[in-house]
Amino acid sequence: MNKLRAILTTLAVAVGLLVLSPAAPAQAAAMVSGSSVCSGSLVDYQQMGTYHKVEVYWNSSTQKNCAVLLSSYGTKHSMHVSIQRCKETNPSTYCTPDLASGAYDEDAGNFGEYAGPATVYTGNKCIRVFAYATIGSNSWGADSASMRGGKQAAFC
Repeated sequence: MNKLRAILTTLAVAVGLLVLSPAAPAQAAAMVSGSSVCSGSLVDYQQMGTYHKVEVYWNSSTQKNCAVLLSSYGTKHSMHVSIQRCKETNPSTYCTPDLASGAYDEDAGNFGEYAGPATVYTGNKCIRVFAYATIGSNSWGADSASMRGGKQAAFC
């Protein structure tokens, strides 16, 4: 009887752990194409872990840069992407934020496929891009400096 009670207790604990454990998606979803979110030409991208990628686009006809954070995780989770026009006209280790109206854009929330587009008119100015994603207690991030060799003001 004690052996049966021990087996049943072990089984109950195991089932409880399975129910309480957060589940990863059964299968990663296909990643949306950034070009379906942002117009223009892909300038650069950075993979962020297994499920995320930030992409930066330039549209020469509108003189705008666009940033999008893509996800193939398969379920909604916290994502953020932002773009800031800098005062610099050449790549620099620091971005002096342009505080004019329309010089900053962001998209943040719980999304399944992507955050963005975040778009600013840049003309001949540099931009700073920042992106992060969080799933449970795990976070991933990228910015202009990690994409462009330490240059916060980039993509000029």
